[in-house]
Formats: sequence, structure tokens, C-alpha cells
Amino acid sequence: MIGKLLSVLAYDFVQEHYNHTMEQAQDYAASIRRGYLQDQGDMTAYVDTIADYLGGLESRRIGTYSELVHSVATRPECVAFLEKMDFDFDHLIQTLNYLLRWVLPFRTPLREFIDVDSHVGVELLEALKKQGIRSNLDLLEVGRTEAGRVQLASTTDMPVACVLALVHKVDISRLAYVRGKTVKHLCGGGYDTLEKLANADAAEMEEKMGAYYRTLGKTFADFSAVIPLSWMIGGAKILPRVITV
Repeated sequence: MIGKLLSVLAYDFVQEHYNHTMEQAQDYAASIRRGYLQDQGDMTAYVDTIADYLGGLESRRIGTYSELVHSVATRPECVAFLEKMDFDFDHLIQTLNYLLRWVLPFRTPLREFIDVDSHVGVELLEALKKQGIRSNLDLLEVGRTEAGRVQLASTTDMPVACVLALVHKVDISRLAYVRGKTVKHLCGGGYDTLEKLANADAAEMEEKMGAYYRTLGKTFADFSAVIPLSWMIGGAKILPRVITV
């Protein structure tokens, strides 16, 4: 878990948009409660508990997520931290797991967002890999700016508009628990940017996603049972905006 957290925190865009202070972290926990959870359900108590732990870390003068994770990166450092701060080990583990699952974007292989069954898709994936771009976060790091997208277009022979469309796909995957398969279906239903998802009307989205699923010979229940639409719409509203156009 520490290794995954450190690898995500190493991205410049994560440091810029996600590396909250403990005070900001408590506010963001309230946003998660209000956005993803709609202030309903059993998970609200979990988020409230984590917010209390974050408050405890603030009172101990812990700065940012990055400072916290680096302070406990090794076993000796973790033991020293717990003793010095008089902080419960289980509370620390729960807080770190919360950061990984709910707050920070999750690193996902880029192949989940590209049609690898097509020759064009395979060539694109290989071209991006040659530039060290192997995950959704790698692509966001480079493609979040217009200059970065122009650079990617020139090195992959891909139109800038297509690069932007792919960047928007991986941008949606910053939603907690959302991976490539869910992104694919959201795009298929017409919700191919985070902004469209954040501004969606739940009833209208259910109708559109239902129509899309029927074209696949499936039912909308196959999709909504995994991640509720209201959950994704609410999450999209609170995520930091990292793409500049």
C-alpha cells in the first residue's frame, strides 16, 4: 500500500491538485460524503470516522498526505511515527487505505482505455509505451495541458482531438473505484468527459445508459448494480479539475 501511495504522489498533477493539508483533507472527506455518498448509507459513518483520524493528525501537526506517507514509508519510520505521535496503528492503516481507495487517483494500465483488438489501437499503445506512458496517470501527467497533447500528437501521429478524447477517458478513471471497463460504457452512453458526467441529470442518464446497454443485448441493471449513477455523478462534481483546454 505504501508503495502504491508513493508512486501516485510522485506525479506533478497529484502534488498540485491532491496533496491536501490535514485541514483540507477533512473538508475533502466532507465532500466525499456529500458527493459520492449523497450523505446516505452505511459508508457515511466510515468517512466520518476517517475525518476524525485526519483531525487527529492535524492536531499532531502533520502537514500533507505526502508528508504523512513519507513519515511511515519503512517499518522503523512507522514505529517511530506511532510512538512519537501517540497514534493508533489501526487508525493509521485505515487512513492510508482511505487515501488509496477514495482520495488519490488509482493507477490503471493504459490498455484498459484503448481498443487493443484493433491494429491502430495496438500501434498507439506501443507508441505511448515508448515514451514511458503506460498508465492512465502517465497519460494525464503529459496530456493534461494543451502543449502536452500537441507533443503526444506529433509523436504518435494521432490527431490532437483524438489525443484529447483519450485524455478525457483516463480523466474519468480518477473517480473512486472506476476502471477502464466502466469508463468504456460511460463513453458508449455519451458521457465521455468528466464535465458531462458532473452535469448529468440522473434520470436522463439512466435512460441514455439503458438505451446504450440494450444495443449490447444487456440490461441497464448490469451496469447500475456495480456503481450507482448518482454515486458517479456526485463523485464527478467534487473531483479536482486537472485538464486545461
